[in-house]
Amino acid sequence: MTIEMSGRRRLLAMVTGAVAALGLSRAVQASHAPTDGQHNAQQRAMHEALARQEIKELRHAYGIATDLIGSNTEAGIAEGRAIYHRIFTLKADMGAAGVAPSIGPDAWVEVVKTALAPYSATQHLIGTQYVTDLVLPGADGTGGKAHMSSYLQAWHSRANEDLWLFMGVYDEDLVWSPGAGWQINRMLLKQIAADFRKIQDRPAE
Repeated sequence: MTIEMSGRRRLLAMVTGAVAALGLSRAVQASHAPTDGQHNAQQRAMHEALARQEIKELRHAYGIATDLIGSNTEAGIAEGRAIYHRIFTLKADMGAAGVAPSIGPDAWVEVVKTALAPYSATQHLIGTQYVTDLVLPGADGTGGKAHMSSYLQAWHSRANEDLWLFMGVYDEDLVWSPGAGWQINRMLLKQIAADFRKIQDRPAE
């Protein structure tokens, strides 16, 4: 009887210890689990990071579209126009140094066509996108807005090997709308510097 009771006590102690350990483990897990407030903050941070990336992609797409329009081919201009319609609102206010303001993507296509027509090759390198004043859209899909600035270095070469290197900054306001997502609603290109030179042949080795 004594041996049996002793065994039962040891078993009870083991079970009690296991339950206590399990309770402690759950308590530790609970202490590290995000609260509702933390969970909401993490979700918001994730949505903000995604919005910033989507906004930056608009500027990347703009560089591609502009060089397509600069190709002076029917197919290139059509493809560039389609990209402009995706990244700009229909009433986007756009301007650049020495260029009259234009409203809407189609008007900007004409500006770009005229500006790049004299060149046999162009390449727009756009980087250092900096997104500020980001406001995510509300539950009804309205109210989203942001500001972005981006650095530009654009290469323009003529058939006679004249080269124009343009350096500037894009300053723009963006909005979010259901169905269209993030789009540029105002864009101004500010010139910082420029360089003119001749394209040199590769030196003989």
